[in-house]
Amino acid sequence: MEIYLLRHGSSLANEKKLVCGSCDYALSSKGIEQASNACKELQKIPFTRIYSSPLSRAVNTIAELNSHVTVSLEEQIKELNTGDVSHITLPELWSSDERYRTPWLYPDMRYPGGETFREMITRITDWYNLHVECWSDDDKVLIVGHEGTLRTIYLNLMHLELVDYPDFLIGNCDCIYFEIIENKLTNFEHIKLNKTEGEVN
Repeated sequence: MEIYLLRHGSSLANEKKLVCGSCDYALSSKGIEQASNACKELQKIPFTRIYSSPLSRAVNTIAELNSHVTVSLEEQIKELNTGDVSHITLPELWSSDERYRTPWLYPDMRYPGGETFREMITRITDWYNLHVECWSDDDKVLIVGHEGTLRTIYLNLMHLELVDYPDFLIGNCDCIYFEIIENKLTNFEHIKLNKTEGEVN
């Protein structure tokens, strides 16, 4: 089984350094270009299942992916619901409470009007555990989402504790690849589908 986790292209919120969360911000012009480049590379892979967050920045990232597979839009793999702070900048959020820089270390701290980090982890993990039971050894699965989506599934597949939540850089349109044989992870790769550096995360 092969699983490809794709982060969406750069969004208008990314470029303004907004908290954003599960609010629906469109791809920027740069994000549209990134998405087009990513689709050209992913086109080479005969996916058997494709899932996407319903947020437009995720759905439109694979708009040019010419596949016979119907894209399944999945509410449960949306980004963290950051509630009332979604439209402020990240520096403003961090200055209000330093714990927001590393929310996985304070997983039960609720975002005002939103959810806790633990709730996001549970939501995405539950979705993954439910669907993986239906996948077969010859499936090639594409999951298009957000940093929270990718990191949570990575956490699950690597059998890590929440305090070990991955904080390595995942750029816009980066792809995290896993190969699983007989329920064992046999290969992992962080693939940069866009060659240009300096994405705003």
